[in-house]
Amino acid sequence: MIARNSSFVYKGKAIDPKQIARELSVQYLLEGSVRKSGQAVRISARLVDATTGAQIWAERYDLAMTEVFAIQDEIAERVVGEIEPELIKSESNLAVSRHTGNMTAWDRVRRGIWLFHQVTRPTHYEARDLFREACRLDPQLPEAHVWRARVSNGVISYGWSNDPSADLREAMEAALRGIYLDEKNPYAHYALAMASVFSNPEQAILPAEKAVELSPGFALGHFAVGLAQLSRGRASDAILPFQRGLKLSPHDPQNPAWLNLLAMSQLIAGDTEGASLTAARALAARPDWRPTLETMTCCYAVAGKWDDARRCVQEAERKGQSDDNLASLRQTIPQWRDQMNDLLRMAGWTVAPFVDR
Repeated sequence: MIARNSSFVYKGKAIDPKQIARELSVQYLLEGSVRKSGQAVRISARLVDATTGAQIWAERYDLAMTEVFAIQDEIAERVVGEIEPELIKSESNLAVSRHTGNMTAWDRVRRGIWLFHQVTRPTHYEARDLFREACRLDPQLPEAHVWRARVSNGVISYGWSNDPSADLREAMEAALRGIYLDEKNPYAHYALAMASVFSNPEQAILPAEKAVELSPGFALGHFAVGLAQLSRGRASDAILPFQRGLKLSPHDPQNPAWLNLLAMSQLIAGDTEGASLTAARALAARPDWRPTLETMTCCYAVAGKWDDARRCVQEAERKGQSDDNLASLRQTIPQWRDQMNDLLRMAGWTVAPFVDR
């Protein structure tokens, strides 16, 4: 990928970046503009398909002109953090649209990614079948193992697993295989961190931090650091990594879950107001998700707003039982499980929602 609004000179002659894109078979172009007013700077950027000109992603950044190098670093991290999920989505959408029934291992991975990002129980299982098949077709393809680890972690954390022990073993084995094949792949270390949360939270922090070290703009790496800290009982230390991840990737399909985890961290750390605001953001992103309604109930309960808490309980109970309740994840965080259960019972919840059902 190269920047469209850049100047390239070869043998004293300016060359159109689009021409370079064609000659080098570059698939994407990043174009942008900068406007400065006083101590403020506005950066506009968009990603387009070099072949069709179709816009894939666009964003605008308003920043303070305090230190030029810090601004450059921040812009680079934000652009990388936001573009990466869009590229993954674009590539996987292409794999779906071009599906002919004769897919390579890479085709299976990309189609599996598309299914994975639907974030439902059936699509997670269908995606894992594709990732497993990709591993069989090409055992040396790191991404096939990494995504198999990610989806196995997903079915555990969302409460969709029929056999958590077997799924955890698969996640660990696939993540380690991914690291063996490509030790510089931040996704592989992220997958290992997520699997470690369920097996040994104290060990989760190392691969999570490694993912961030390899790619400072990797939003999921920051999320993994936050989850590792929360799972270790360090809710205060989880807040900034969660916030950093959300800032880097504000449109990730799984952000309602990350927002919910941030709200829980803030609540456990004693920031009730911050937790309420974050839970409200999570509900705005996914109004029908019971786990966030549970979190909001706890926020109201801690604040002594019992009428609001009871209304939230009634709304959650109208949703019925949920099979994506994060119960398996909660079992790794005693503060979350025990403290929140007490608050929910006090608010009138008749069934302890944080116990596997």
